Amino acid sequence: MGWVAAVDFRRGGDGCPAQPCRNYGKLEKLHNGIVLGAVADGAGTASRSHVGAKISVRSGLAALRTQSEGLTGALLGGPRDPLNDLFAKVMDTVGEAVRDGARTEGVPVPELATSLTVFFAGPFGLAAMQIGRNLLVYRTRGGDYGLVFDINHDEDQPETVTCSHATDAMRVGAMRGPVEFLCLASKAFQPVSLGDAAPQPSIPFFRPLDRYASGALDDGDVHRGIREFLRTSDLSRDAEEDLTLALCRYNPGEPALGYAK
Repeated sequence: MGWVAAVDFRRGGDGCPAQPCRNYGKLEKLHNGIVLGAVADGAGTASRSHVGAKISVRSGLAALRTQSEGLTGALLGGPRDPLNDLFAKVMDTVGEAVRDGARTEGVPVPELATSLTVFFAGPFGLAAMQIGRNLLVYRTRGGDYGLVFDINHDEDQPETVTCSHATDAMRVGAMRGPVEFLCLASKAFQPVSLGDAAPQPSIPFFRPLDRYASGALDDGDVHRGIREFLRTSDLSRDAEEDLTLALCRYNPGEPALGYAK
């Protein structure tokens, strides 16, 4: 049993300033059917947010890998509280890496401001942490699409890993049971990926992505589909923000060939 999984990111449409893509994402597969993911959405007001996004994703994944045993134990029946402690360690690692990056760049830490969403998923459940407004959508086997984190409309809520109390501001979500589909999308997708009546995942948006991933031969196949989607969709042409999309589909059978963005 194993995952097919991939992520891609690109600059938004003509409304985006001419600068490096501020978004970054990366996935990694471990043993025992575990997939790790991280997506960062660099702040448009920060001059080096594209650097902060890469640092946050890479350090966040490294920290998830270190905490994988504890996360597995928590999802397999342990108490939920330790998840906050485990993700606090992830945030501490990310914060230290971003501060080191700011010193290397010779800029104040806020110039590397970025959101961050990380997840740890396996056939036994899902645990995730978020600072910001990226969308993390899941579907259990035979179930409906759901949001791991409610849509946050609080303008005063800290949205970057560089805020002074990022660890206190992080949101943690978890569920136990067989997760079959995961999609992590940057906040630019909100207008097309949420229903009109309520902030719930739009079936017409997510079901085709789910079906495509279910038929993918390997991670590279998923990646090619994501890249084509980002290149040709109306949202990509019209968006005033950079875009990131990660897809993960758990399929029975032999483990899929590995891919890393």
